[in-house]
Amino acid sequence: MRISKILLLLLIISFVGSIGQTKSSSKSKTTKAKEETVQYVPPPPPPKDGVIIHISSGLDSPTSVLAGLTKALKMSDRYDVYVFFDVNGPEVVLSSSKSLEYKKYEPSKLIITKLIDKGVPIAACSMCLEMMNRTQFDLMKGVRLANLEDFFDFTKGRILTLDY
Repeated sequence: MRISKILLLLLIISFVGSIGQTKSSSKSKTTKAKEETVQYVPPPPPPKDGVIIHISSGLDSPTSVLAGLTKALKMSDRYDVYVFFDVNGPEVVLSSSKSLEYKKYEPSKLIITKLIDKGVPIAACSMCLEMMNRTQFDLMKGVRLANLEDFFDFTKGRILTLDY
């Protein structure tokens, strides 16, 4: 009788042990399944940096104007670009102004049209226009008056300014 009690006790212990193993293995399967469903989401890329091309030169400085516009066009492929004309610069973007041309540069009006077609904001200083006795209606199509917010809102990244 004693042997039968020991065998019964061993049988119960082995049965309880197998139940514990089944529960722990099912828990590990559940954990593995949860781990497999959790997907890695990479962080968003950093925002694009922006470049303000500040052109204060006018019709009497074709190399400065054309260099600034050409730089804006080239940089617009990789960066957010904002072109700002002030001081004498607004005379370049008047619809009545002649297109500047110089050696190997494309004509200014052609570059400005390309920039506008690419969605690059081009703005002129309203006070500078006023000093020239001009208004926003004298500007080329697609050129607008500058707003203070535009200097910061055209990009979400860092801002570099190039002056011409």
